[in-house]
Amino acid sequence: MDFSLNQIYELDSKCQKELRSVLKLSKSSSLSCISEENIRKADKEDLSNVILSLVDVTESRVNILRSAAVSMEQLSSEKVINQGKIIKLQNKLIQKQETLSSVGTESGSSNQQVMKNDIKSAIKSVVQENERQQEIMLFGVSEDTSDLGETVKDIVRCVGAPAKPQVRDYCRIGVRVLGKIRPVKVTFSSNDDAKLTIQGGKNLKTSEKYGKVFIAPNRTPEERLKRRQLVQLLREKKTKEPEKQRFIYRDTVCSRDQVKKEQDHTNNAHSHSEQLSMSELENLTMNFSSRFEMITERHCSKLDQMGRRC
Repeated sequence: MDFSLNQIYELDSKCQKELRSVLKLSKSSSLSCISEENIRKADKEDLSNVILSLVDVTESRVNILRSAAVSMEQLSSEKVINQGKIIKLQNKLIQKQETLSSVGTESGSSNQQVMKNDIKSAIKSVVQENERQQEIMLFGVSEDTSDLGETVKDIVRCVGAPAKPQVRDYCRIGVRVLGKIRPVKVTFSSNDDAKLTIQGGKNLKTSEKYGKVFIAPNRTPEERLKRRQLVQLLREKKTKEPEKQRFIYRDTVCSRDQVKKEQDHTNNAHSHSEQLSMSELENLTMNFSSRFEMITERHCSKLDQMGRRC
């Protein structure tokens, strides 16, 4: 049984439902008010049904806890492996730096500085990317809003995410210009909160209050350029083939038939389940490891060239 966050949300919903049944059965206003006398007065058949439901919920809880323990053990193992990779890469980098020092040339000294700058740049890029994954952009939020913070929280509530995303910060982007509506950047406490809010953005289409509000990831300038190009291509294809239902899917413009074929092929190959997402620390570790290795290999090549010249 694979462990997922949705299983926790569903189990919580079941528990709340059964607790409400118990309160109704015992005619109590709260759990603390339930007494043995109230339970004895309850209808025997209704009481039996509630007990069976509680047994089912308890069994589900045990299974989920077992799956969670397995998933946490896997994450712990992956974390140890990633830390080991970083240590190996650091040792390899130290060895190459010592080789550079022994060369003792201006070229070697320059390459050392380049390497240090590349490492700083890689770390900065990974950190910025992790921060951006915790952010979303809201388009179409009226400039006349008296309390932007309450409006942002209300929009997040209307999205209807399974959990309750925690808004950490928010702000308007750009200088106010008459007749234009500036986007709002919202920062959450975790990557998962941002992801769930983006996924639930489609629910705003049916909202009378926020039907014109659009939610998007906080994209980089390069990603925004690519997105504009895709939107332009989408418009062109819709004009040429109005009878086909076109849309953007996985960074490409395709039709409903194409996506259905791809999904059918994926479902036949293997079934997908929503896995527990890795912690933000592990995301940083994986990205840092990949970038570190790329930088190290690049400078290994430079060192070999320097050795041949010497």
